[in-house]
Parts: sequence; C-alpha cells; structure tokens
Amino acid sequence: MLLRRITKHVKDQNWFAVFIDFFIVVVGVFIGIQVANWNETQTNKKQLIISLERLDKEVSQNISNINLILNHYQASSKNMEIGREALNACDYSPENQAALESLMFQFVEDVLPNFVTEVLDQLGRQDRYRPLLSLSFQDSLSHYSARIAEEHEQLTSHYNNLWAYHVNYHSSVSAYFSGNPIYKGDTSDFEGWGFKLAQPFEIVCKDASFRNRFINTIGFFTSINMRLKRFKAETIEFQEVLKSEIGEQ
Repeated sequence: MLLRRITKHVKDQNWFAVFIDFFIVVVGVFIGIQVANWNETQTNKKQLIISLERLDKEVSQNISNINLILNHYQASSKNMEIGREALNACDYSPENQAALESLMFQFVEDVLPNFVTEVLDQLGRQDRYRPLLSLSFQDSLSHYSARIAEEHEQLTSHYNNLWAYHVNYHSSVSAYFSGNPIYKGDTSDFEGWGFKLAQPFEIVCKDASFRNRFINTIGFFTSINMRLKRFKAETIEFQEVLKSEIGEQ
C-alpha cells in the first residue's frame, strides 16, 4: 500500500508527499528496531537477574565449604598445641603420643574447600550482560573471579606440600589398620585406622628431619586456615555487593 502510494507520488512529481511517505517509512523502521532492542534488553535483564541470584547461592555454598575447613582446623588446634609442645620438650606420655598421631591423620584429611564456579564462569562468558551491570560490580566480579582462582592454586600447593613432605614420605611415620574404619562424627578422628610413629617417641622427638618437616607442615596447615579466613571475609563482602546489584536491576 505504502509502496504504491510512493510510486504514484513520484509519477505525479509530488515531492512533498514523497518526502512524507519516506519519513513515515524511516520512523517506522526506527521504532521497530527500538522495540526489538527493548525486548531483547528486557529478556537479557530477566536472564541476568536469574544468573545473579544463582551466583548468590553459589557464593553462599563456597562460604559454607570454607566454614567446614575452618571447623576442621579448630577441631585440630588442641592436638596441634599438644603435639607441638610434646615434641619441643621431648616429653613422652601416652596422651602426648596419641595427640601427635591423631594430628598427623588430621593433617592429611581434605582441607581444600571445593570452590563452586559454574555460574561465575558462565557470567564471565556472557558479554551481552556486561552493559546491564554497573561498572563497580563488574570490577568486584572480576576481582572475585581472580581471587577464587588464586586461592584454589595456593591452597592446592599448600595441601600438596603438607601431605607429601611430612606424613606420606617420612620414615618415622607408619600406619595401622585394625578392621573397618568407624568415623566418630563430632571430630576428625577415625577408629580402626590411622597413622602412628614407626619409632619410639623419644627417638622421633630428637629427629631433626621429623621436627623440621613437622613445623613446616604446621606452617602450611596454619597458612591454609589464615588464607581461608581472609578469603571468607572477602567473599562475604563480595556477596553484599552482589545482593546490592540484584536489588538495582
């Protein structure tokens, strides 16, 4: 219809009418594009909010995983103090040796939090969401992504070091197996298996190699605890920024 009218106006050399018809076409196309863009933006915004809410749950899960490791460290702290003091004074007692052997088992338990980054990685690949995010949140998101990668690398390195250089490969450390292991529940101890000293306590406590590796392992173990406490605080701070961003969408 409009094309026929334009053609007729051209034949009649009614240039003003041609201009009006052309203007109507341009405006119609412009409005159509704007409506399509608006619809796409609204769709992206809805999907972004869903992704941010999923990220919020993912961050909460990471905080919970960190708390599990921090609780494990707290449960090990008593044996760590007893074992360190017993070695330092070379003071044998059945209780001191039991605390030291229990601590060696606690050292090699899994003290690495299983950081969840599925939603975080997905957001990093979605460039269409970037214009919808505030610049301050984009900076916070990039920082959180970099920090979680750094912590995973550093904690893995610490864990591998304390595992390998103290318990697994030291001649003064052995193991015992007395039936099916039974988890006690409220501590990290198991009944039925674990590590034990392969030599008398009086010899082990004077072994410079054992003492050096033991103090290094405590250092790695303590460093994991300190790093996780710091990263937990940073993660909580990021979650607060995340919740604010969700509220502003």
